[in-house]
Amino acid sequence: MTTGNESHGRHETVERMTRRGSLGIKAITLLNSLATGVLWNGLGFITANEFHYSASQTYALYIVTGAVYAVSALYCGRLVSRFQRQLSARKIMMILFIVQILVAPLIYVGSSSISLILIAIVTSITAACLWPIIESYVAAGRSAHQTRQAIGQWCIVWMASVSLALVLMAPLQQNVGWMNPRLALFAILPMSLLSLACLWVVPSHPGHHHAVAEEAPAEYRTHLQTSRILLPASYLLVGALSPLMPYVLQRLNLEATSETPLAAVWLSTRVVVVAVMAHVAFWHGRWSTLLAGSMLLASGFAIVVMIPSVTFIVIGLAFFGAGHGIIYYAALYYALRVGSAGIDAAGTHEALIGLGYVVGPAAGLCGFLLGGGGRTVAIVCGLLALAAIPATRPFWHSCGQKTTA
Repeated sequence: MTTGNESHGRHETVERMTRRGSLGIKAITLLNSLATGVLWNGLGFITANEFHYSASQTYALYIVTGAVYAVSALYCGRLVSRFQRQLSARKIMMILFIVQILVAPLIYVGSSSISLILIAIVTSITAACLWPIIESYVAAGRSAHQTRQAIGQWCIVWMASVSLALVLMAPLQQNVGWMNPRLALFAILPMSLLSLACLWVVPSHPGHHHAVAEEAPAEYRTHLQTSRILLPASYLLVGALSPLMPYVLQRLNLEATSETPLAAVWLSTRVVVVAVMAHVAFWHGRWSTLLAGSMLLASGFAIVVMIPSVTFIVIGLAFFGAGHGIIYYAALYYALRVGSAGIDAAGTHEALIGLGYVVGPAAGLCGFLLGGGGRTVAIVCGLLALAAIPATRPFWHSCGQKTTA
């Protein structure tokens, strides 16, 4: 039998461990988001400025890494489940960081881009396995209100870090001495070492999600269905735009050091939007939220690609970031609320992102080979129109149910 004081003491100990674990996960998120920012948004600047890739070659590399990411994320949950008796989620993260530590120095081996390709593929695999595990730690064991706040805080951390990665890359674009674009990939090594240290305060396994009392409203399932179509569609646009940004900005004859900070405008705007969504709940279950995100995303993409002006590119990137922030946060919130914050649910979320990273560069490559500009926008918007058919089906189905009720 335990006394009230003993029970209270145990509760306080659990709370302290939970807080320390949460801080550890946020620190790991910050460190690895810097690497992710380089991989998905800064890779094009490295291939263009350091290895002199053409736009089509850069697109091809993005297609390969996107495919690797999608497949790896999809099977991450199964991998963790298969080895959970031998390896905890924390130990799996430890292995992933060690792999990154071993592969990062290869960027300075030889003068060809083979090492770059190898690092991009390997880190795509490790990132695809890492993020579903981290996302499960973020939301597991929390109430609906706590889930929204936890996801919001986590999104702000990783989105701000991704934006910061492009800003920090700016001096490296001068390519003078040891200050060259390769350093951005080598930096994965110290960030992985620090991530290993952070694991000491992270629990072995994610917590358990609250049961029946915290069950998601029924309509969230229909919003999740639409979100799971809009999410890869949004990353289709990211995948089409990110490889193209260095070449879009080259038309403006800007200083090399100002290109990556300008490209980070949409990433910074996304942080602001997610910060707002994390602290308000009026958007929950509203179809207008997903519609607004889609319209902002598509219009922002068209403005950036078609109007070669610094002013319009900033406006377009701001629209793009706002739209992407809305869709991403809503999709993740619904996925973790309906999917009970499991690694499988988070893995599906990341696999859909990877799908967008495959189709987007492929569409961008087709548009570029056909002449770029308006053709790129036409192909991408055509794919979005196709995605709109299944994306709106849950909305019409829910309307029909309300009419017959």
